[in-house]
Amino acid sequence: MYTTTGLAGELNNGRAAGAASAAAAAEGGGADGMESLARSVFEASFGQATVVGSVVRATEKVDVVSVDVVTSQRDFTRDTKRRIARTVVVQLAEEQAQARVVSSGVAVDVGSESAALQSATDARLRVVLRNEQTKRFVEVWRDGQLARSHDVTAAHGRFYSDTTFGSLAWSNDNSHVMYAAEQPEHDSGDTRQYVAEASEDWGETFSGWRAPVLVALRLADGVAHVVETEPGVSPGQALFLPGDGNRIAYIGYAHGARRPGLVYCQNRPSALFVGALNGAASDHTCVYRGAVRSPRLTPSGAAIVFLSTAVGGPHAAASALMRYTLATGAVDTLVPVVDCAANKSSVLDGVHLPAGFPGLFVDQLPHAPWLRCSGAVDREILVLTSVWRSTVAVVSVDVSARRVMCHSPVDGTAAAAVLGCGGDTVAAVFSTPAAPGKVAVGRAVVAGDHVRIGWFHIGDDAAAADESNDHPDITWSIVPVSSQHRDAACECIFVRPTAPAASTRKFWPAGSAEHERPLVVMPHGGPHSTYTLEYNALAAGLARLGFGVLLVNFTGSLGFGQRAVLAQIGHMDTLTLTEIQAAAAAVYDMRLADPRRTVYVGGSYSGYTGALLAARAPGFYRALVLRNPVMALADNAAMTDIPDWCWAELGLQYSFDAPPPLTPAVYAQMWAASPASMVDDVRDPILLLLGAGDRRVPPAQSRGYYARLKAAAKPVQCRVYPSVGHPLDSIEAERDSFMSIARFFAAALAEDGSTSP
Repeated sequence: MYTTTGLAGELNNGRAAGAASAAAAAEGGGADGMESLARSVFEASFGQATVVGSVVRATEKVDVVSVDVVTSQRDFTRDTKRRIARTVVVQLAEEQAQARVVSSGVAVDVGSESAALQSATDARLRVVLRNEQTKRFVEVWRDGQLARSHDVTAAHGRFYSDTTFGSLAWSNDNSHVMYAAEQPEHDSGDTRQYVAEASEDWGETFSGWRAPVLVALRLADGVAHVVETEPGVSPGQALFLPGDGNRIAYIGYAHGARRPGLVYCQNRPSALFVGALNGAASDHTCVYRGAVRSPRLTPSGAAIVFLSTAVGGPHAAASALMRYTLATGAVDTLVPVVDCAANKSSVLDGVHLPAGFPGLFVDQLPHAPWLRCSGAVDREILVLTSVWRSTVAVVSVDVSARRVMCHSPVDGTAAAAVLGCGGDTVAAVFSTPAAPGKVAVGRAVVAGDHVRIGWFHIGDDAAAADESNDHPDITWSIVPVSSQHRDAACECIFVRPTAPAASTRKFWPAGSAEHERPLVVMPHGGPHSTYTLEYNALAAGLARLGFGVLLVNFTGSLGFGQRAVLAQIGHMDTLTLTEIQAAAAAVYDMRLADPRRTVYVGGSYSGYTGALLAARAPGFYRALVLRNPVMALADNAAMTDIPDWCWAELGLQYSFDAPPPLTPAVYAQMWAASPASMVDDVRDPILLLLGAGDRRVPPAQSRGYYARLKAAAKPVQCRVYPSVGHPLDSIEAERDSFMSIARFFAAALAEDGSTSP
């Protein structure tokens, strides 16, 4: 790890001594035990297994189901993230909400699998894609035994297994599988490799990846061929259509003048295509164009449903659920975009909506989203996860009845996310800010125009091996925040330790009152994202150290209606800052934290707002931690994989087909809204945490900001993590950044003796 630090000079607010001790503590081991405390809290908070996938299947017994659960867990010895699979067979007893575990299989490490899929028509068959160093294999398993293994290294590059391009589908007769992979590499003597487009990738998380292609593999002999698709797009999310196995559908992301970064962005020009598996590119037809994703074939095979979001503007927003009917070519809207949630149940464009429904805020649909309920097998009922204010909820869309329903709490008690459906059952994970999720199985019943789901929580599965996951040491509450904007929607999740404990002794020692607790203000990035009641390891870790952690969902956050998303556009450097400060004041008014012991953590966009607050509200925060922050909008526009963001968030027009120039007038507007223009006003200690491999917010702008602060003798430190991208999500970066934050805050708060020795 490459680290730079700098600190000198006297500050107008008299905090030079505290800032100097912050630098010393952040660089040293900490003789006072902070090092060991921070490390133990880090491992307790970041080491929990989280559920990342599940498949639920019926068995011969009506009340017994089989649940395959895949979890992800950090291995601190190897510094790697591992994926573990286990099968749990449970009995659903109607008289109780707890599922009885009939049997629990052995946990198996499936980290070497890039992707895997069971056949929908033959449960004995399972296909596995494996990237192994320089080779790639497609395996077919039958009844738990390896039936075939095909080496496809010569046919293409690495498998795409991400949610944007990743594809894996069985043909209707199980004779072929189709998947996405890197296009074949050019021969060393092929001059096409030097053309600019040949080296262009899709930005953050795709650095160095060649463009994706669809590959069809004939399982009988292992012959793989690259499918001809629409030119000028990168294909992904492919599926087979009913019939002879030669018709397919896929999403194509338009290349445009340049390929914009895709990850975390739902507004990219794309289209739904239908074509022939073995035909020419001219056989492929665009059936819907916009910003689309997640095509899923309906159970009847008559239509494809998919998500559609507005092109351009905010990178994430409310989505519409659309349907393309194969026989007629008609496209209709199943769930429209909702501008603002209604206080009572309502009807919008003929669709029945539940009270409080803010619209669909969905990144991707589940891979198996359809319920098939006994007595209503012809009803097509799709189940998905959607952001609903400060939580995520299980939502069903009854296509036949044109009705949307909510099937999990939206009262601030928990978050619930769909993993997949099987028959009349659905697997979901229920989580809280105190603990990673536990798997539950829901059984659906159709009564008239309504769908009811009763939940059975699994007491002993791969996600919940013991009661230690309940973590009663952390509590949380929803804090409403008032705002002056007419379309404002701002509220927070306040996560905090239940009572002083051994782990809180440095920051909130025994005998301390609630109003003496230090406060971390932590808005989300984006800005069009949301903190939900799902487990957040960083927030939990800081709470276990003794902090109250204020997760701020400001106007522009997802899950509050489309109008609230758009209300933030053009106000990125004003409205959000006002609401962040108002959120902290709301906690002070409740006497749940100490205004004199307030610090800040922000990343990406909220790193940007933190840097602005450091200049515009000096003295409010005792210290600020900024993770991969935007420091200079114009510099970012020239370097980032998403230059449109810099225009869109300022309320300026941007075209993907003809990107606008960075004129002197636009540069001046961006500079005026940039923290880099306000360096002279910064007084409080700042810790920068940067990923050297960040494509979304390249670190050069933060390095420049750091150099200017250092030259002006401002209290600043900087830690840089090689080969780490925007989320700072390698285990080394997670560990070092958490421990650096703990030491930095300890030193900053030690000036007045508010941190215990």
